[in-house]
Amino acid sequence: MTTIHAAAHADEPANRPSAHRRRRASATAAAGLLALGLSACNGLRHPEDFPTDGPSLKATSNPAQVKASDFGHAWNLKVDHGTVTCKMNSKGDPALTFTAPNGTVYAINYVDANKGLPDIEKISTGSVGVLRSFAFTVCDAK
Repeated sequence: MTTIHAAAHADEPANRPSAHRRRRASATAAAGLLALGLSACNGLRHPEDFPTDGPSLKATSNPAQVKASDFGHAWNLKVDHGTVTCKMNSKGDPALTFTAPNGTVYAINYVDANKGLPDIEKISTGSVGVLRSFAFTVCDAK
């Protein structure tokens, strides 16, 4: 005996996916595109790089002298102090750098002006998010 399946609705052909399947496929595709878009964002490498806890320090000079005791548990560098500098490029983008006690200059952010500099993560034991957030305040210091 042959069974013939009728369409879910009179206006849908029997070989066409149901409305429920189309909605589910659309939702899955939208979620996939959203995940792809978020993962492709270069400026936000890791959520822990932009923490919501920890000390909220604001620079009073540019360049700014920093030390481990200023940052407490949020200091994740292999050195105990250094200098944070902000220089604006011709486009108005901040080039943030950290100068270690031995004179080595590290890039804190990913802008063209910092190309060729070693990344701050080379001397890091964890997230540098609090230091990076502080570095942006150096740009505003008078």
